[in-house]
Amino acid sequence: MIVRSDYSEQQSALQFKGGNLTITTLELLTPDCAQIEQELSRQTQKAPAFFCQTPVLLSFEQLEEVSVALEMVVDVCKRNGLIPIAVRCSQDMIKKSAWALGLGWFPPLTEHRLKEVKKKPSCPQRLPTRFVKGAVRSGQQVYASCADLVVIGSVNEGAEVIADGNVQVWGALRGRAIAGAQGDVEARVLCQQFSAELVSVAGVFQVFDTCEFPATRDLPVEVRLENDSLVLI
Repeated sequence: MIVRSDYSEQQSALQFKGGNLTITTLELLTPDCAQIEQELSRQTQKAPAFFCQTPVLLSFEQLEEVSVALEMVVDVCKRNGLIPIAVRCSQDMIKKSAWALGLGWFPPLTEHRLKEVKKKPSCPQRLPTRFVKGAVRSGQQVYASCADLVVIGSVNEGAEVIADGNVQVWGALRGRAIAGAQGDVEARVLCQQFSAELVSVAGVFQVFDTCEFPATRDLPVEVRLENDSLVLI
């Protein structure tokens, strides 16, 4: 007996969905692959959990007039635990190389557009604060879209907490905290015990190790932006 399936006629095989994803941007300031690898290796030693198959967007906006060997840059990233998924540039050569490597492409953000993004966060209306009770464990990611995020507990190493508004941790912050994910420069990261692997506010981020910021480690800390740099108080 032959049984025919009408599945393909009744239901689509796929669908496209829009969504907001927080992707780390790796902004390249030199075309020297040896120097890039040296810096990535140093950062990997500081926060190995962050450099563990982490997708990144490669930005060449600071190297618009410089020839760059994209394939070598991609190899350097992969050797250090990063997975390039797309590039941002205006150079046709880099764009074509990206397509040949199976990467996506984004047009550059102009200075005007960057200022506009900073002045106008993309959340038109702030939603109620999202509360998370208990520890956020390694490998977990918690995201508060268009809202503040409060963790009533700790954020373990290898865990990530993200908010379009402020991030507040009522315990130890040992993982990664990203505030102002959609560009809110007024966002803050606050915690009772600062031991973070990485913190970010409106796209400006800093990786930490045990030798950095000794005056604030394991103490209550507020992280905010000041003159486009992170300040810990």
